[in-house]
Amino acid sequence: MRVLIVQHDEGVHAGRFRGLFAANGLGTTAIIAPEVTEWPAQDSFDALWVMGGAMQVWETQAYPWLTSEIAFIADAVNAGKPYFGICFGHQLLAAACGGQVGAARSRELGLLPITGGDAVLGAGAEDGREVFQWHSAEVSVVPPRFRAGWSSPLCAHQTLQGPRGVFSVQFHPEVDLTTLQDWYAIPGVTDDLAAMGGPDFPDRLIADFTTRAGQQDALAAELFDNWLRAARTTIAG
Repeated sequence: MRVLIVQHDEGVHAGRFRGLFAANGLGTTAIIAPEVTEWPAQDSFDALWVMGGAMQVWETQAYPWLTSEIAFIADAVNAGKPYFGICFGHQLLAAACGGQVGAARSRELGLLPITGGDAVLGAGAEDGREVFQWHSAEVSVVPPRFRAGWSSPLCAHQTLQGPRGVFSVQFHPEVDLTTLQDWYAIPGVTDDLAAMGGPDFPDRLIADFTTRAGQQDALAAELFDNWLRAARTTIAG
């Protein structure tokens, strides 16, 4: 299986999923959306992953390439390509497939609980599962032919499942400690965190994340296994 990974910044990559791709024998090619002059042909890849980003779906005037990326995602899904979207990639999927995305009522940031259960992420304990959140927009209307599964008190649509191996999540299962440190290296990120939670918030976030690394490893492995099973079934026809 040839997996195309669309990033929106060099540092916002597939993180801990890179090891899972390799362990399962999947070949990957990563491209940076703002640098794309011509999107790859649909027959050049078998499955599409779309990662997070600091921009918003509706900011097409500030980021003109967003219009072509949304069209590219729509073409891939319509062609029956398995898909996995993370945060911005979750929102782009919704926009590409007839849903709606808007500003969240309240930003979610840090390790927070979600509740529910679906094919994307199997049901958890009665009090839900902890996932790593970092977003200020959300899917406000689920696309036709899609199902929403998990939710949080601040965000109703934490997962989406579409036809033919199309999954997406609002949260960030790809983030491990190395990935989080890569994000901190992006100019302005730690300043923004400090403005939101106080000068010690970036360090507290790292410490909190480190204590739950094993839990997040297991969560990512479950998500990946569920997606890969659905993707392989889709490709096999």
